[in-house]
Amino acid sequence: MAHERRIACDSMAPRIVESMSSPQNEYVLMRAEDGTVAAVAQWTVSLQGAKNEKEGETPDEKAERLKLWDQGYRSRLPENSNKDLIIDFTIGLRELRESVLRGREHFLLENIATHPNHRGNGLASQLIRWVFPQADKQGALVYLDTASDNAALRLYKKLGFQEEGSDTIKDLTKYGGEGEHTHVALLRLPYS
Repeated sequence: MAHERRIACDSMAPRIVESMSSPQNEYVLMRAEDGTVAAVAQWTVSLQGAKNEKEGETPDEKAERLKLWDQGYRSRLPENSNKDLIIDFTIGLRELRESVLRGREHFLLENIATHPNHRGNGLASQLIRWVFPQADKQGALVYLDTASDNAALRLYKKLGFQEEGSDTIKDLTKYGGEGEHTHVALLRLPYS
């Protein structure tokens, strides 16, 4: 198990480094008293909304660009991963985000994690609330998506997020699993 985790971390490291160098990404850390990282959140900032789309791009050109991006992403996935499931999941989430956000200015919570030793101390809430003043000042939405059975869903709703849509992979047996998996889109409107 440790070897598999090491392979996954090694394959993700270049993508994390690339993500950290993007001016659209913000990483917010909470440190424990001993200086170790207790929690982290990764935010993507889209302050131009619809202007982020390629100007003058036709629907066919967009479809081709996304197809090429998906192929490149698939080729970089670890060999032992379920590539078909990951790609279908990625496409479903992208379409869900586009249908909910519709090109509007937003902050997107990409990832959030709290070290097990620091859970239950409100760190995740602080990392999420961190973006609220900026979003409110700019009149921007705050978006996240999560599994419909994620225990954190209750926290997100407590913080003012509302469900705005969902995407379901109905038959996980074709990927070697069972049942179905649903992801929900959550949106927090700016406060005036």
